[in-house]
Amino acid sequence: MEDIHTAVEVELGRIAGPVAGKLHTTRSRNDQVATDLRLYLRDCVEDCVESGLELLDTLQSIASREKKTLMPGYTHLQRAMPVTLGHHLCAYGSMLARDMDRFLTSWERAAYLPLGSGALAGVNHPIDRAATAKRLGLKGILANSMDAVSDRDFLVDFLSACAATQMHLSRLSEDLVLWASSEFRFLDMEDSVATGSSLMPQKKNPDVAELVRGKTGACTGTSWAS
Repeated sequence: MEDIHTAVEVELGRIAGPVAGKLHTTRSRNDQVATDLRLYLRDCVEDCVESGLELLDTLQSIASREKKTLMPGYTHLQRAMPVTLGHHLCAYGSMLARDMDRFLTSWERAAYLPLGSGALAGVNHPIDRAATAKRLGLKGILANSMDAVSDRDFLVDFLSACAATQMHLSRLSEDLVLWASSEFRFLDMEDSVATGSSLMPQKKNPDVAELVRGKTGACTGTSWAS
């Protein structure tokens, strides 16, 4: 059975040709996979931040438009004090802004090169690790080889950011579910983000919001398991 290391070498061979056979010169599978993980995570973070900023921009746009729209503020699911819809949505904007900062922190921590650390104690060829880091768009190198090949802290940081973001999205989704109910009637969801019922045609189920909430447990569990 082939593993991920062989798959990387085969793919590199398709791109670069026979020179791919030198992939393991001054490199170990240990420092290679540690490097690949960091590069992959940075791509994932960029995707998360791009999506998060798009949602943040949407929330801010609606909040600005609804800054004078009055609504009841709730505590314990009981009407408490009047607020504006804009103020309510800005609360989620503040949460998302912190979440994006957490993602960027994990992106920064993954910006150091382990390649050249070998299996655990470096390599016996003169190589320019700083130049490699620069070409890969990283900030620098990891100085201690044993730490470099074993460090996965940046993954924990990323998973923690995912869990916090998912928790905030779950809170927002729960508000949308409540607001779309017959009891609240604060909003009417578009058909594209809701479904009906074959038995009860009067219903419009807020499926998208419910699916977001449903994924929260798995996301949080993955973070804690790490």
